[in-house]
Parts: sequence; structure tokens; C-alpha cells
Amino acid sequence: MEISSTIIAETVATLIGIFVGTLAALTTERRTERRRKRRRAKVVLRALSQELSDTYHTLQAARPAYLRTPWGQSFYISTIAWETALSGGDLPDVIGLELTDTISAQYATLVRIRYYVGLLTQLWLAPAEIEGYQEIRHGFHQAILEAMNQAISRHPQVTKQIKKAL
Repeated sequence: MEISSTIIAETVATLIGIFVGTLAALTTERRTERRRKRRRAKVVLRALSQELSDTYHTLQAARPAYLRTPWGQSFYISTIAWETALSGGDLPDVIGLELTDTISAQYATLVRIRYYVGLLTQLWLAPAEIEGYQEIRHGFHQAILEAMNQAISRHPQVTKQIKKAL
């Protein structure tokens, strides 16, 4: 049985068409995935930027009380946007490893502040006769103030990197 050159040409053309079509589909899929990641990165970075900005203003408003008084004031630091951004498990892949590290360091400081403010608040409600009460209060107060200063001073650099990524 002899295979005609027409059948061979049509088969080769069909295989080439399938190959080219597959490559085009893969290219389109990659492009779509990159656009999806860019859109997600913008949404995540805007939410983080807003949350960090709100926190920055909260810290600036509370800081004078910690500078003037030995007890400071109670305030709340939200980390909802950060926790939401982390929940997908692919944040470094979406916004980049370096930016994730920078933002993570800022949130670690903010969580430390929130922790010590919570402890200091609980201490306010404890009897003042507890042994070492003043030293404990002073230690929490200093830890909060140092972390506040660190978060406030680092904020412009973090927001600059976020804006650059946007």
C-alpha cells in the first residue's frame, strides 16, 4: 500500500497546526495568569497600604500619651488585611519576596505592639500591690514605646516600596 504525498502533507500540516495552536493556548494562559496576579497584587497592596496608613496614624496619635505618662493609652492595631493576604499562601509569589519580607517585618512590629498593649491593659486592671508592679508596667511601657518608634520610623520606607510595586 502506497501512501500518497498529499496525505503525508495534510498529516504534517495538521500536526503543525495542533502544535502551533497548543503553543498559542499556553501563551494566552500564561498571559492571563500574569494579568490575574498583577490585579491581585494591586488589590492586596492597596488593602495593606490602607491598613498600614491607618495604623501609622493610630500610633502617631497614641505616642504622645506614652511619652508624657507612665501608663500611655489603650489602642487597637488591625492586621486583618495582612492576615487575609497571607491566607492564600502565595503572597511572595504575588507581590515578590523582598516586598513580602519588608511588609512582614513591619507587621511583626505591629503585632508586638498589640501584644504589649494588651498586657499593659491587663496590668491596669490588676491590683497595684503585686510585687514588681511598677517594674512590669515600666517594662511593658518601654517595649511599646520602642516598638512604636520603630514602626513609625520604618513606615515611610514600607509605603514607598508598596507604592513602587503598585
